[in-house]
This record gives sequence, C-alpha cells and structure tokens, in this order.
Amino acid sequence: MEEMGERYYLHPYDYEFQARVIECRKTKKGWEAALEDTLFYPEGGGQPADTGVLGDVHVLDVHRKDDVIWHETDGFLEAGTIVTGKIDWERRFRHMQSHTGEHIVSGLIHRHYGYDNVGFHMGKEIQIDFNGPLTGEQIREIELEANRIVMRNEAVIETFPSAEELAVTDYRSKKELSGKVRLIEVPDADLCACCGTHVARTGEIGIIKILRHEKHKDGVRIYMKAGLDALDEIMVQCDENRKISAELSAETNKTHASVVRLKQEIEEKNRTIYAMTEMYLDTIIQETPDNAPLVCIMLEGISRQALGKLAERLLEEKHARVAAVLNRTQEDSCTYLICSRSVDLRSYVKPLNNALHGRGGGKPEYIQGSFQADEETIRRELQKVLGTI
Repeated sequence: MEEMGERYYLHPYDYEFQARVIECRKTKKGWEAALEDTLFYPEGGGQPADTGVLGDVHVLDVHRKDDVIWHETDGFLEAGTIVTGKIDWERRFRHMQSHTGEHIVSGLIHRHYGYDNVGFHMGKEIQIDFNGPLTGEQIREIELEANRIVMRNEAVIETFPSAEELAVTDYRSKKELSGKVRLIEVPDADLCACCGTHVARTGEIGIIKILRHEKHKDGVRIYMKAGLDALDEIMVQCDENRKISAELSAETNKTHASVVRLKQEIEEKNRTIYAMTEMYLDTIIQETPDNAPLVCIMLEGISRQALGKLAERLLEEKHARVAAVLNRTQEDSCTYLICSRSVDLRSYVKPLNNALHGRGGGKPEYIQGSFQADEETIRRELQKVLGTI
C-alpha cells in the first residue's frame, strides 16, 4: 500500500476507492473519520479540501492533523468497516485546473521578474500575492503567455528528485524542504515544490483569466480564475455586458464609451440641479425672519447635503436659535435635521421621537432621524418642545 495521503496526488484522476475505517470520533460539528488510505485531498497549501461521500455519509471537509487525515462527516462510521469513498469529481477537477493555472502564472512572473509568490489562496477566486510591483500591461502580457502555454497542451511533469538532485535544482518553494519532495514542472513556465492536485496536460485548463490586480504591501495582489471557473466568470461577465449594451442601445464592445457619455450627462444634470437648489435655498433664506427662536422648514425631494447647508445658513445668516429642516419622504413621514449653536439638543430627542413616532439621535449641536406624522402635527410638536427654549 502507498504511504497514507499520497494517493490523492499520485492518482488525481481517481475519484472512487474503498478503505477501512480506523477511527470515527464525535466533534462539535458532527463526526470525523480516519481511514487506512484515502483519495480525499486535505485542505493545505492554499488549496481547498475535496468533498464527497464515504458510504452513506457526506464528507464536508478534510484536514490533516498529526500526520493523520481526518474526514469531517455528517454521520458516524463504524471502525473496522470497509467503506466506499466517492469524491465530488467536478469540484476536484476545477481545483486541478485552478492550481495548475496558478503554477503557470506564478512561474512566469518569477521567470520574467524574479518575484516570489508569498501568498496563495483558492476560494471563489484564486488570490496570489507577489513581493514586487507589476503594471497592468505587464500582467496582461503574463496572461497572454500563460494562455499560449495552455494552448500548447504541455505535459505537467511530476518528479521526486533525490536530495542530491534537489540540491542542484532551481525550483520555487515558499519554505526550506527536507525529506521526500515532489516537484511539479510546466515546461517554459514553472518548476515548483507542491503537494496539490494538477491536470496531466495544460490543455485541460482551457483558459486562464486574470480578473484584476491591486497594490499589496510592497508588491501586487492578483485575482484570477482558471478552467471551468474562468469560463463561468467570462459567461457571467458577457451576460452582464449584454444587458448593459441593451439598456444603453450600444454595441457590446462599446459599452464603456456609452457609460462614459451617460456619466457625463448625469454630471451635467447634477450641476444644473445644484444651481437650482442653491437658488431655492437663497429664496428660503430671504423669506425667513431674523433672530427667530425656532425656524421650521418642510421641503420635499431635497438632498441630505442641501438640508445640512440650509440649516447652517439659518443659524449663520438668520441667527436662528434652533433650525429644524425636514424632508418629506412620504405623505405622513419625513427625515429631520435639527441644529443649534446655543442649545444642547440631545435632551429633546426622546420627547420629540415619542410624540412624532420618530427615530434618531445625535450630538449637542444637532439631532437627526425620521418622524412618522403629518406636517401639521410635526410643526405643532416642534413648536411645543423647541419653540420656547
């Protein structure tokens, strides 16, 4: 029998096996079982674990602890029994595609720029951190070269070199290694120590797509997908772009230009709205008496920013003791902003909210929230609570 734990990468295309249960123990989440042998890949090195079934129970996760591979299950397995294990093959194959695609991208970046892969995680996306900066154009060139290697359908070579051979071999590794080391080679792309699962030939990846990148510490973080995951992503993006092109009446390869034009039109309209709002506020200020103990203004369809500006102008220019500006949102409800420079408004929040079915709070100089009442009731209660302070 092969050493326990080797089968999942020595035979990555096998997805069904039989093995004897060594132990099954209760956990907080359910059960975990150890087998004499397994094809299930345990989470590690950035690659998620396999899932599937063991007999009649589901394998939800797999992890290695103290050189034992534990299968987290939703049911009990009797020690000593022989169980049939079946791996979720599509999940396994997607991981094989993704992991091999990551090797190609990481290897090419290392070859061209000398940067190391210092962080790797496979989830909904593949996330890779490199310890050096890259431009968008450089990343695009890496993506093109990676896909050319996919199209060449290169063999993915697995070797177990001796210690002497390893000592004179230039390969990538995140840490110093000892003992039996497994190297994965993609010709013209990568040579890396790895214990994950990979496809036999690069053509099985199908496509590698770098989705985006961002600055990370002193280097760059790349997000990518490969294989069926990449195809799924491209199909979703194409579908979304098709919907956008239909909404904008634009060709699918010209949606960006249409969005830019739409954004410019919106900005122009916003400038017009801003100018008209300023004129409207000027009119309100002109019609408001000076030095009033309480100014209460009800508006509709006004922005939060404009409400704040109006309240400030009422205090600054008209010297109001308390300025209450409200924005009607429905027939019998509104948002409110109440400001003062001489009154601590916090003590008035509770009585106002109680009387007007409101919600809100704030600081000594302003309170804000919403009222659920008609305008006449709101004005009456505001005058009753705030008009004589």
